Amino acid sequence: MSDALKNPEFLQWLCEQHSLERALKLFPDGMKAAAERGLRPLGDLPPGNSPLTHPAPVFDPSRFERDR
Repeated sequence: MSDALKNPEFLQWLCEQHSLERALKLFPDGMKAAAERGLRPLGDLPPGNSPLTHPAPVFDPSRFERDR
C-alpha cells in the first residue's frame, strides 16, 4: 500500500474531491482498494526516463504554414 493511503484523511479528501463520500461510507474497503489501484503506475517507464519525465509535444511550425 502506498504511504498516502495509510492516512485516512487523504482517502476522505480524495473521495470528497470526486463526490464519492457516500460510496466511501457504504464500501470503505472497496474504495480504499480502488484508490490503491488508481494510484499505481500503469507500467514501467522506458529506459533512461525518471518518474518525473513525460513526453513533450513537438511543435513543428511548418505544419501550420499553408502552401502559397
